[in-house]
Amino acid sequence: MDGVSLVCEHGHCFDVARQGYVNLLGPKDKRSKDPGDSKDMVLARAAFLGTEFYRPLADACLDITVAYSSRVAGDQITLMDAGCGEGYYLHHIQENLPNNLRKKAELVGFDISKWAVQHSAKRCDGTWFVGSNRHIPMTDASVDILFDMFGFPDYSSFLRVLAPNGKLVRFTPGDSHLIELREIIYPNVKPRSERTKYPETFRLVSAKRITYEMTLGSGELKSLFLMTPHMFRSTPEGRQQALNHDQLSLTVDVVVEELIPTTA
Repeated sequence: MDGVSLVCEHGHCFDVARQGYVNLLGPKDKRSKDPGDSKDMVLARAAFLGTEFYRPLADACLDITVAYSSRVAGDQITLMDAGCGEGYYLHHIQENLPNNLRKKAELVGFDISKWAVQHSAKRCDGTWFVGSNRHIPMTDASVDILFDMFGFPDYSSFLRVLAPNGKLVRFTPGDSHLIELREIIYPNVKPRSERTKYPETFRLVSAKRITYEMTLGSGELKSLFLMTPHMFRSTPEGRQQALNHDQLSLTVDVVVEELIPTTA
């Protein structure tokens, strides 16, 4: 990197935007002219996460990072957030790591949304790029902890970039996650499917559940709605019925799973 562009081993050149990120999203990964979360969705996500209602999830990311960093030798570990959104979780890790570990941690985040990556690059030191899980522009075995926060995993890509002693950490909705909201906006709430069956290339080594209640005001509820798939899956009537609430208590129910490559 020369401060203006990135050049790969094949001579391809990619400009570094003034916001501090690189767009590495290939044409085959674009389903629209402006893929991923829109600018309004990113702003809504930033507004909601800024309230710290999801702080327990961010703290879990931090705890996993500290535990891993403390037992792994070496001067550096690489943390990656695949589908980083506006950078909330990596920023929380960077701000709260002990000083001796903060120097070891190199942050890498990417998202298919350029608006999300722009926001991340402004708020947090690290390497940021627009890209997809299917084609992660990282060298093989270069990532120590890979966070997948409510994302759409590509296990073959994850396996390729993970270091031999690396770890994949997945956060997925539990059966009761935002159940009160779902019961309002959907005529029939379908039970979530069975837990993910992971490919043989990964082995589950730890699983826990984070469950608590949060009470949102109308503005916070609107921001949450805009940042979730429910915005597009619900009917206009269902959305309006939810947004008519001045206050609503919701259950957070998230499953945290740690996986390692089976070859480890």
